[in-house]
Amino acid sequence: MVELAAKNSTQTNVFPLMEERRVGFSLAFCAGLMNAWTFFHAQTFATVQSGNVIQVGYRLVEGDWIAFWFAFSSVIAFGLGSAVCGVLMTTLIKEGRIFSNIVLWSECILLSIITLLAFTNTIPLAFLAVAISFVAGMQGNAFHKDHGMLYGNVAVTFVVQMAFNFMAQSFFKKNGINGESNLMWAGIFFFVLFGFAIGGAFGFFCDKYIGNNTSLIITIISLLLITLFSRKDKSSPDPRTGATFV
Repeated sequence: MVELAAKNSTQTNVFPLMEERRVGFSLAFCAGLMNAWTFFHAQTFATVQSGNVIQVGYRLVEGDWIAFWFAFSSVIAFGLGSAVCGVLMTTLIKEGRIFSNIVLWSECILLSIITLLAFTNTIPLAFLAVAISFVAGMQGNAFHKDHGMLYGNVAVTFVVQMAFNFMAQSFFKKNGINGESNLMWAGIFFFVLFGFAIGGAFGFFCDKYIGNNTSLIITIISLLLITLFSRKDKSSPDPRTGATFV
C-alpha cells in the first residue's frame, strides 16, 4: 500500500524544505549525475539498484565474474550506505537534532574524496563506482519525500509509476491526495523524472566532452548549494516527527 502523508483539512500543511519539489528535482538531478559517472566509467548504476540486480543475474549466467562482483558490490554498498545513514538519522533524532545538513555534508565530503581519487588514478574506477553507490544509499534513505509524498529521489521506477498513475486518475477525478489536483501530483513526479534524465544527460555530456569526473564535481556543487539553502530550514524531514501515514 502506498504510504501517503496525511494532512489535516483544517490546517495548512507546511512541508520542510527538504520535501519541496525543487529539492526533489535537485536531488534527482544529483542522482542522475552520479549514475552518469558510474555507468560511463564502470557500467554499473549508482542509484538504480534494479539495474544492478538484473546485471548480477545476467553476469552470473554469462560467466563474467568481474562484472558480476562489481554489480553485486554496488547493491551491497547501496544497502550499507542506507543502513549507516539510518543509524545516523536515528541517533540525531533521539537527540532532537535535524539530520539534513549532516547527511548532505557527509555526501559532499565522501564525493570529494572519491573525485580526488578519480583524478589521481590511485584506485580503479570500478571500486570508486561502488563507493558512489554507498553515497547514493545515504541520500536515498535520508530524503525520500516530495511535497509530503513518499517517492524516493534515487529510485526511478516508483516515480514513473506514480507519475502515470496520477495522470490517469486526473481523467476521472480532478482532486485526489489531500484534496489537491491529481494533475498537479502527476506534474510533480514527472518533474522529478526530468531531474533524473537531465542529470544523466548532462553528466554524460560533461564527462565525454568537457573532462573526466566533471559530473562528480557538478554533483558536489549541487549538493553544497542544497546544503546552504537547508541551513535556514529548522523543520525535520523525518516522518516520525509529526506526519502520520495511512
